[in-house]
Amino acid sequence: MVKQKVKRQMSKQQKFAQRRRLQKGEANLITKERRENMQNIKWSLEAANFWG
Repeated sequence: MVKQKVKRQMSKQQKFAQRRRLQKGEANLITKERRENMQNIKWSLEAANFWG
């Protein structure tokens, strides 16, 4: 009985930690994507100014 409860609790903690990691990773991916988009916009504006 106690073993099952401890095991269940550990699995809940592991699931929660994994979910937190995934969300953290997703946030970083979104930030990276946003940064790349801003950089592409800047480069395209610089190219437009270059060609007049």
